[in-house]
Amino acid sequence: MSSDGGLSLFWGDDHQTFRLGIGQFRELQEKVNLRRLAIGAPIVGPMALLNGLRANDAWPDDIRDVLRLGLVGGGKTPAEAHRLLTHYFDDFIAHPPLENMRPAFVVLMAGLAGAPGDDAKKKRPRKPRATSTPRSTSPASTDPGRP
Repeated sequence: MSSDGGLSLFWGDDHQTFRLGIGQFRELQEKVNLRRLAIGAPIVGPMALLNGLRANDAWPDDIRDVLRLGLVGGGKTPAEAHRLLTHYFDDFIAHPPLENMRPAFVVLMAGLAGAPGDDAKKKRPRKPRATSTPRSTSPASTDPGRP
């Protein structure tokens, strides 16, 4: 975990750093929705994709794109990310898609909400409210009196 939203997961053959920045999110949206538009399926946003990953109901190419873009955002070159994905994702016999669903979910969730324990997420102290008029010292209500 780091202050830039990156996180380290054991995936493939080692711990890998993943990070989805705004550029990766834009590319992810484009890739995910171009596939859907090509077949007349409804487009999805990041939360719908996250829900699909959580429900183990995401398209294999969507899973692959989350991992690929997370690896590139985490510092891998596109060629390094391609090598890892070819070996640890594309080989469905050795690594079925469900094996990659959880890491993709964690990567996308960290991109949307920040990595757990991320230093950038620390709460800032609240500033005191400025009041425009001084508060009254009289009682909040008065006696209605006697009839």
